[in-house]
Amino acid sequence: IATGEPLRDHVARRTALGQAVQAYLDRGELVPDQVVLDMVREAMVAAKAAGGGYVLDGIPRNMQQARATYLIARELGMTADVALHLQADDGELMRRLLARAALEHRSDDTPDIIAQRLALYHEVTSPIISWYRGRGILVSVDAMRSTQQVGREILAALEAMRPFLDQVPALARRSVDLTGLGDAFGATGPAGTSS
Repeated sequence: IATGEPLRDHVARRTALGQAVQAYLDRGELVPDQVVLDMVREAMVAAKAAGGGYVLDGIPRNMQQARATYLIARELGMTADVALHLQADDGELMRRLLARAALEHRSDDTPDIIAQRLALYHEVTSPIISWYRGRGILVSVDAMRSTQQVGREILAALEAMRPFLDQVPALARRSVDLTGLGDAFGATGPAGTSS
């Protein structure tokens, strides 16, 4: 459930919602919670009806959204088993988002707006990490390496957690921090080259 895609679709179609969303994006601000939560609820209901689970992407962006998505999921009997945190420093994120801007021509990927979004992340979004850690479902991965390396690490971490999800009570779970794994195997920096 990627919240950015339906929002960008509304922007592209210039719907009333899309025009309102565009104004928030142009300022580097978060789209109001209720707009995003309504879309997420609809997608989660559809996922349950299809007999599957879900992966959230782009939400939660603040503690209110985190608690609201938890309550929606609990109501549907589909609470999160894992929260994946991809760690990267601000300089690398700026570089990647500017590269994305060059490829996708996104109006919300300018240096000023990216800096605003990063500041907003540190102030509003990062507290969610502690909340997921406290629930014992956080997996932290070093995202300063190549896509392939990060992808392999994510899949390995999720596979390693699978046996615990059914056997370990939620209150006894512990978070997993794999951010030092690259160092352990000799990765040296963003390109993920080995020594």
